[in-house]
Amino acid sequence: MRIGIVTEYYRPWPGGISEHVHHQAEELMARGHQVSVITGPARPGWQDAGPAVERLGYAYEFTSNGALSRVVLGTRMLNFRKFLRQHAFDVVHVHAPMDPLLGVIALYASECATVGTFHANFDPSSLWETLFRRFRGITLPAWKRLDARIAVSEEARRSIAHYFPGEYDVIPNGVDTERFNPDAAPLAAFDDDRPRILFVGRADPRKGLPILLHAFARLRPALDGLQLVVVGAEAAEVEADLSQLDAATREDICFAGYAAPEDMAGYYASCDVFCSPATGQESQGIVLLEAMAAARPPVAFSIPGYRDVVTHGVDGWLIDEMNAEGLAEGLGRILGDRVTLARVGEAGRKTALGYSWPRVIERIEAIYARARENRKTGTGTH
Repeated sequence: MRIGIVTEYYRPWPGGISEHVHHQAEELMARGHQVSVITGPARPGWQDAGPAVERLGYAYEFTSNGALSRVVLGTRMLNFRKFLRQHAFDVVHVHAPMDPLLGVIALYASECATVGTFHANFDPSSLWETLFRRFRGITLPAWKRLDARIAVSEEARRSIAHYFPGEYDVIPNGVDTERFNPDAAPLAAFDDDRPRILFVGRADPRKGLPILLHAFARLRPALDGLQLVVVGAEAAEVEADLSQLDAATREDICFAGYAAPEDMAGYYASCDVFCSPATGQESQGIVLLEAMAAARPPVAFSIPGYRDVVTHGVDGWLIDEMNAEGLAEGLGRILGDRVTLARVGEAGRKTALGYSWPRVIERIEAIYARARENRKTGTGTH
């Protein structure tokens, strides 16, 4: 099949949707499909690798739902139907299809079988009420144009179904269990015996990095040589919190900034535990699966979405108290028990294998077949 994947977010933009789309595209190509990713601009100097990528216009960035977001803009979107028609796609797969503007425009423009994947976990708010209630004359017809709908978790399904009740298949994010594995080599910069905690994510408010910084300050004196490695965020973005820590603690925090995708397995291999102190609005958490695939136990707050992936004390550690004290206690408990650390890591690897991309893609291919049949017969999903 010729498959077009439309997404606001794609590499080098960090985050779960970008990684999901990239690995989905690569796995589909490995199974013989022709895939094009249609997305917004990249940062200067970025070179796309892997699937064919078409970049549209420019992007306006803003904060929404506690995270940095963007809207792709550009003149080619004014005649998007002609643009899609030139590709002669069999399936157009739109990620975050109800987000303005690219997602909604793609739904109206697509003339072939159209599939949407919903990623966001959100509660009703003035933003969503405006988009999905006040502008329902635009958003509801767009939603009805989908021939099949996927949610990456029950939380993502619940969020969108509040405004658009209907049939959704829950198909989780996948993980590359070959690249992320327990035998991956550590990065040379961290190839020693120091105990390490890894954080991967943006400095968005809901990702909880400041909480982790203060938890690390509490925990560090109890564990000799402990280091915190931060990937995806810069020190300047959390300078206010860093200024509250003593100099010795700040020296034991390594800010790696944006990491190339090919280096990520090495970061997980270089650390003992992975910490994702997100405080909410997480639909599932690809980084949790990457850590589990690498047999590095995830330690996180017990929030909806994360509870669907991690079983506390079995393949990870979930903290009920959403503060630095509770996080420090949980991290210290698992770091201080090497037997538990190994056991939980092994169990996490087994859990992650159930989310391997070949398994996930089989289910997505079945959705494509159903969407094409729905489009042909005009039955739809509404």
